[in-house]
Amino acid sequence: MLAFLSRYADWLHLQWPSGDVSTLPRVDDHYRTNVEGVYVVGDLAGVPLLKFSLDSGTKAVRHIAETEPTPSSPRDETYDVMILGAGASGMAAAREAEAQGLSYVVLEANERFATIKDFQVGKPIYTYPESMTPEGSVQVSAPVKEELVDELTAQTDDIPVRDMEAHRIERDGDLLTVVGTEGTRIHGRNVVVAIGRSGSFRTLDVPGEEHDHVHHRLHDPTKHTGSDVVVIGGGDSALEAAIGLVEAGAHVTLSYRRDAFVRPKQANIDRAYELASYASEGSLRLRLQTNATRIDDDTVTLQHEDSGDTETVPAQHVFAMIGREAPLDFFRRSGIELRNDWGTLPNSLSALTSSTDWLPQLNWRRIGAFAAFFLFMCAVYSWKDGGWLNRLAQGADLFPFTLTAQPGATGLWDIITTSATKPGFYYTLAYSAIVVIFGFKRIRRRKTPYIKVQTLTLMAIQVLPLFLLPEIVLPFLGANGWLPVGLLDALFPTSEWAVHGREYWRAYGFILAWPLLVYNVFTTDPLWWWLGICFVQTFVLIPGMIYFWGKGAYCGWICSCGALAETLGDQHRDKMPHGEGWNKLNMAGQVIMVLAFVLLFWRIGGWIWPGGWMEQAFNALMFGQLLGLQLNYAWLVDVVLAGMVGYGVYFWLSGRFWCRFFCPLAALMHIYHRFSRFRILADKDKCISCNVCTTVCHQGIDVMSFAQQGKPMEDPECVRCSACVQSCPTGVLSFGQVDTQTGQVISRDSLEASLARIQEEAAQEQAAAEHDRQAQGV
Repeated sequence: MLAFLSRYADWLHLQWPSGDVSTLPRVDDHYRTNVEGVYVVGDLAGVPLLKFSLDSGTKAVRHIAETEPTPSSPRDETYDVMILGAGASGMAAAREAEAQGLSYVVLEANERFATIKDFQVGKPIYTYPESMTPEGSVQVSAPVKEELVDELTAQTDDIPVRDMEAHRIERDGDLLTVVGTEGTRIHGRNVVVAIGRSGSFRTLDVPGEEHDHVHHRLHDPTKHTGSDVVVIGGGDSALEAAIGLVEAGAHVTLSYRRDAFVRPKQANIDRAYELASYASEGSLRLRLQTNATRIDDDTVTLQHEDSGDTETVPAQHVFAMIGREAPLDFFRRSGIELRNDWGTLPNSLSALTSSTDWLPQLNWRRIGAFAAFFLFMCAVYSWKDGGWLNRLAQGADLFPFTLTAQPGATGLWDIITTSATKPGFYYTLAYSAIVVIFGFKRIRRRKTPYIKVQTLTLMAIQVLPLFLLPEIVLPFLGANGWLPVGLLDALFPTSEWAVHGREYWRAYGFILAWPLLVYNVFTTDPLWWWLGICFVQTFVLIPGMIYFWGKGAYCGWICSCGALAETLGDQHRDKMPHGEGWNKLNMAGQVIMVLAFVLLFWRIGGWIWPGGWMEQAFNALMFGQLLGLQLNYAWLVDVVLAGMVGYGVYFWLSGRFWCRFFCPLAALMHIYHRFSRFRILADKDKCISCNVCTTVCHQGIDVMSFAQQGKPMEDPECVRCSACVQSCPTGVLSFGQVDTQTGQVISRDSLEASLARIQEEAAQEQAAAEHDRQAQGV
């Protein structure tokens, strides 16, 4: 049984990778952080491309100039802009400050363009997108490292640079202060952080890594001619180092933990395999699916992941090309918010108890928010069970719904005021208002035709069928006798506790399919129309939609949960946790889905054999209590998971937390999606492994892993929000369809083309309708 469940989980979801998201500063469209006056530009802003670095530095300073139209004169070394870092983005910012007439100072701990100068001799430079021209006067076109340094130096050599390493940024009254590692303090109005990923090199954490012959960067491959060298890593830096060393005559063993190269540019991958296929003055041996476990004076021990066997290879030099860590401690000390950051705890108990230096580095805002949310859950539970909060509210007359119901009223205003006597009216009103308000904000922020049409659709569905229809339209039509009584009895039975005498709330079932909304099915007596509607929705319409357009056809365009996630949750999508453990939690929805089917089976049994064990079991699991606690489906799933947890963590764990992990309908749609033709397609040649697509995915999908390999993205978690497509800086991704049998691409559509086709079809239909009207008039 366990083996079957493991195979099922792998088939459904776990077969795909679970990439992590880099912890980087959170910035807005103007590169502003949460600290007023502090901007972060360059690759720390999320896109490791040279042209984007130049562009971001220029745009940040232009925004400063727009918000401070009257530059100040330097007074006691008080500057309009303090620029940390003399790399490409920092120097572009300095040049723009000059152009805007702003006083500035550039602070650098090393030398100008130190990161580029550290590249190996002759390293090729990819200054694309080729069609992009960065804002500002600093431009690049050189194809190799040395020419690029000369090009940048020629454009910025006259910019003064001050030698200083920044330790933190402080607020000093109305000004900001950059505090150096030696205590130097420099004051200004704004700070542009352009230090790049200048933090510590990532470590292997293996014995022997401290040896002098272990390096983290390669300067000149020709110095290692004839040497035995081990290169560890699988990115462009590792492959370029291995290629350069082999071409210089070294004997290289390249160790990489995965079974294939997916991150590097295709040209580097092809060249590496070419060098590994034949002998030359140098040689290249590929050791995929291996990890370095020990480094000795002249050897490296590699362990093969598939077999567990070890291999010892000669190594006079070792290059661990596994990247750098961003300078996270600098940002934490400065109070700058980081994406997906909980802060840093000491790595040992002694460090935890011997010092409190780690306390300021914890994300207390996030931790405090979760503590408040926990107390909120306790309070709601107390309210529901008639506890102290409920008694307090009643005793203090805090309950706001004091309007008087008008039984039998037929006037529109009376219908509205009668609906307004129940909390559900205000809940759906607030829900709809939030979707509309933040929907317009999303449209203004994203500015793509797809987002506009999708968001307007979500807003319309939320306001019309999910608010106006059950709360006003149906009660008004029913009260005035404008709907057949037979139809009302079939869909909205009478109930003495219903505010209008009928259960108009069941109209939610027109949009919210079973088992997202279970109460149209889980009733005392069968409501045959609703049973038919729910069956057609869940087992006919939704599978058909998913086959052509993916799970997002419902989750991203119809569902009210998705509406709130795509509007209110839009700015928090990069807070979704990623990683292997969270990927496994995706299967929790499968458990809830199975539970819903078990309840359905028992509910049917209760209809057939009233009072039998199946009906008793249904009532106990659906509405019962255990040890006096509301441990039942209605409470745990609908109230706690869908309500309190699903919406309560929007600002800390993304708006799709419920949709991704716990929604039983989404869990069922994951199965449907495995047979869908919909994919997100990728052009591997354009992928720069920037990880933006994975970062903005609020379903936790490692989109980049698919893009790196040029494979269609088929993870069923996708809700078709288009964030990855829209955010990709090099236009790698697009929507499309594949043949489910052969895997061949049937169509590849850009978002603009998709919308243009929709608009064209709508225009044709409108023209045809107009033609028909004219013909009838004639």
